[in-house]
This record gives sequence, C-alpha cells and structure tokens, in this order.
Amino acid sequence: MTERHRVYILMARKISGEATAQELDELELLLQQDPELRYAFTIVDDVSGVNEADGFTAAEEEQLLKDGMDRMNLFLQQETAVTPVRKMSPWKIIAGMAAAAAVLVSAVIWWPRDDRKLAYRNEVVTKTGSKTAVVLPDGTSVVLNACSRLQYDANRFLSGEREVSLTGEAYFDVKHDPSHPFIIQTGKVNIRVLGTVFNVKAYTEDATVQTTLLSGKVEVSFPEGSAAGSRKVIQLQPEQKLVINIRKDKPVTETKKTNFTIAPVKAMITPGNDAALKPETAWVNDRFDFDNVTFEELSHDLERWYNVRLRFKNDKYKKEVFTGAFRKQNIDDILQALQLMSGFHYEMNTTENIIDIW
Repeated sequence: MTERHRVYILMARKISGEATAQELDELELLLQQDPELRYAFTIVDDVSGVNEADGFTAAEEEQLLKDGMDRMNLFLQQETAVTPVRKMSPWKIIAGMAAAAAVLVSAVIWWPRDDRKLAYRNEVVTKTGSKTAVVLPDGTSVVLNACSRLQYDANRFLSGEREVSLTGEAYFDVKHDPSHPFIIQTGKVNIRVLGTVFNVKAYTEDATVQTTLLSGKVEVSFPEGSAAGSRKVIQLQPEQKLVINIRKDKPVTETKKTNFTIAPVKAMITPGNDAALKPETAWVNDRFDFDNVTFEELSHDLERWYNVRLRFKNDKYKKEVFTGAFRKQNIDDILQALQLMSGFHYEMNTTENIIDIW
C-alpha cells in the first residue's frame, strides 16, 4: 500500500469519526510529509463539520456549492490514473462527505456579515495546547501556534490577491512574488511583505502585537496617537522585532511619545545545544522559550500551551520578570522552576484546570 493511499484511508476514517488515536498520529505524520495533501485535507476536514449556513439565497447556495466542488475536483484530477476497481476510492468517499454538507461555502467556516470586499471563506483554527501547519494556495507555508485562527480565501489567492487575517500567533514563510504583495491583517495592524520569513504574535488578550523579522523585509502599518486616522508605517530589517502596545487602558505617557518599540532579535544558547535559538520562534520546534517577560505576560502563554487558567492572588508576582527555556516539560515542572527564581506559592486544581498563584 502506497503512503498516499494510506493517507486517503486515514482521512476517511477521521472524518467518519472511526479513527483511533494511533491512526490520527499516523495521519498527522504523513500529512507533514506532503503539503499538498495537508492543504486538501484541511478543506475536507473543515467541510465535514460545517453547519448549514443561513442568509443565502438558493442561487447563492448553489454557486457556493459549485465553487467548492470545483476546487475539490482540482485535487482529484491531480491523482495518477489507476486501473478501475469496483470499490469506491477513499478520495470519492471524502468528496461525497464534503458534498453532503448542505452548503459547502467553498470550505467555509467563516463568512463576515459586513459589506467589505474582503470575505474570508477558508479558516484554519488551532486549539489549546496544539499547533498546525498549512500551505496556502500560493505556496506560502504557515505554522499556527495554540489558540490561533488564520482566515483566507483560496479563490482570491489563486487570482493573486494574497491576503489573510490572523488572530493569535503564526510563523510565515512567504512565497516570493513581487507582483502580488502578501498582506496580513490582525486587528488594526497590517503587515505587508513580498517574500520573507517572520513571526507574528497577536492574541486578543495580550497587551501587544509583536512582529519578528528573520529574513527579507516587511512593512507594518498601525494606529499611532489619539488622532483619528493617524497611522505609523515601519519597515523592519532582518533580525528586528517590533512591539506595538495596543492596550487602551495603558495610554502613551508624556515620557514615552510612541506606542511601539523596535529592538534586535536576541538569541539564546541552551545547554546541550550549540545552535543559537530565538525565543520568538522557538515554539515552532516545540520549545517554550521566553526572554525578559513578566509573569503576567508569561501566564497567557502558559494558559494557551497547557490548557489551564492562572489566577494571581497576589498582584506583586505579576510584575516578576523571567528568562528561561523549556522543552516538553509539563506545567508543574515549569512552575517549580519559576518558583525557585521568585519564591511564589501555587496550588493546582486539576479538576477545573486552575492554578492559583500567591
């Protein structure tokens, strides 16, 4: 049995809810080795859970269904012809499941209700404690960190409109295309690139939006000051990190005239590893690195990585500053290490996944 044929079987088993934990792990490993199949499966997997949409006319629903099936057929046509057999192929099983979803909405999981030109028909979401990789239609590769959402429109990508919406954190390796800039929207911050490698961290619960450029060049546009419509445009150079303060409850003071900072990207060398690692992108390699961050900031990352909630019963510990690196340790190991540096106490409620700090 070929690896690709095995992927088809595992895809069908997952969508039908029959896959075991071992089969899901095997599927994830095989998809990592084949970006095209990963992208195809992202579409099918999303469709399998879509609810019937409302607010569309019969004609609109028919057109959306046709668009989605046309895209699905593109993937089917890429397969090498084989000798016909009586059994239905796994691809047809999967396509049938997709077609059965009342309104495909072109693998839609998101349809904004405003009248803007931009309507993102495709969505990739990661849950707490997980991350995922996806290859966009233009060849751009994206790794999404925990609790993140990437929205885009595959049809517009194919016509050269390379624009995505991001909530959370993602590592981008953008396919170079000077004629078609790649644009990321995250809240009120816009990032424009031609072809480059960078990391964006933009969680709604965080006080900042961070852009870390590793290679190439990016242009970041964001609101500055209190004047309506006033925006600042920053061009980052490689190995630079831009941090934008977006917290409305912490206005810019007179002593600090701007709501952003630009700093060189630091590298950390850990025992047993001579390679210098960057804390901002260590998560891509399953590392949990942090450099000079407050316990309050760190708590958000811990919550997303370990599916817990941290409650500070003594606010003084929110301002404690930590630097460290961990790899696949559990939350208890990390808290014990931080405790040695700060002296706080903690108690874990495993029933409710709550950790009290005092």
